[in-house]
Amino acid sequence: MPTPLQLSVVGLLGGFLLIAVLSTLLANTAAYFLLGDEAELRQAVPPGVAMALVGLSAAVLPTAAVIAIALVVDYVMVYLAYGLNKRGTAIVTALHYSLTILAAVGINSVLAIYQTAPV
Repeated sequence: MPTPLQLSVVGLLGGFLLIAVLSTLLANTAAYFLLGDEAELRQAVPPGVAMALVGLSAAVLPTAAVIAIALVVDYVMVYLAYGLNKRGTAIVTALHYSLTILAAVGINSVLAIYQTAPV
């Protein structure tokens, strides 16, 4: 039986782009909370794309490993993208990670309702 990553290149690329865009917007929201108007959308692109790449690894790695990798990668990318001190980077990383989890749970719930709705 093929794994989800083997089903379609178009599906994989589309899913990656969707996750990258959503994660970029969430990273920008997290940075905006701390930096205000100094947070620019272009600065949120590296953390958003990095989190989308880590998200793809969730299909083949254990959950605990994905969580640990995601936190480390997000911290490093936020640090490089925004040039904050350790405390500021930790705050933006925690906010970005929290917003990502909230969005994932919300989207998963909506999809579960949609898939079980009567036709």
